Amino acid sequence: MQANLATLLATIPEMSFCSSVDLYGGDEPGLPLLQIQSELGSATIALQGAHLLSFIPAGGRELLWLSPKAVFAAGKAIRGGIPLCMPWFGRHPDGLPAHGFARTSNWDVCEVEILSDAAIKVVLELSDSAASLALWPHAFVFRLEVTVGRELSLQLVVENCSDTAAVFSQAFHSYLAVPDVNETLIHGLDGCTYVDSLLEGHPRHLQAGDLQMQALTDRVYLDVPAEQVIKHSAGQIKVSSDTHCTIVWNPWEDAAKMADVGQGNHTGFVCVERGDVLDHAVSIAAGGVYRATMSLSE
Repeated sequence: MQANLATLLATIPEMSFCSSVDLYGGDEPGLPLLQIQSELGSATIALQGAHLLSFIPAGGRELLWLSPKAVFAAGKAIRGGIPLCMPWFGRHPDGLPAHGFARTSNWDVCEVEILSDAAIKVVLELSDSAASLALWPHAFVFRLEVTVGRELSLQLVVENCSDTAAVFSQAFHSYLAVPDVNETLIHGLDGCTYVDSLLEGHPRHLQAGDLQMQALTDRVYLDVPAEQVIKHSAGQIKVSSDTHCTIVWNPWEDAAKMADVGQGNHTGFVCVERGDVLDHAVSIAAGGVYRATMSLSE
């Protein structure tokens, strides 16, 4: 835990620090977690990756899925919640770690605040290091503002502090908790072009109507509406963002091959991720800033 975190938390009793071992078990020492418990909702954030692990609106249900086999170890991505995939998304052409380094780096808590509506805001920050520069040769500041109220709001700010343009893509890799993925509908993608990442050549197709997944699915939808609604037997989850893409993924039978998911556990989630990838990857000018937001609500 960073030296000034205890001082920051002392100002807000609704926030506390613990180890992942305390909440989820596993081997010591685990990873440091920040817990938020307010009258409007609760959340848990891993400082590694600025990674949301849980969000429960007051009187509501858990909106995020965390794998029962998730591993909490330094430098290893956590399966579930909302990993931050950046500064690239997916496989890297040069064989660098998939989905970038932000999700496995240790972020600092630099601001905490109770807002006028009783929501709680936390700002986490990551800056370049020798390790990051070896992977992505740009000085930077990544800043994630998390607001926990009746909805969960995320605002990402990326500053390119280097003197050259930086090619950048990102996704809020949201694992959304559902009673049964087989009976879940995703509304808000009708008429959108999607890239099928599972087929050779990554062909493009048009979505017709709501999406109901019945098998292994890995698609990138382009130029999507601001909101998608995930409808399931226990209610719904609204995902809103100002980004341009929606990635939809579930490993289906391949979950059995994934040590941190496991056979049958794929039924409890669907990944509906918002971000700017593929056609919508950006070039951040030297000294420039990229911003993206996403919110989750029932």
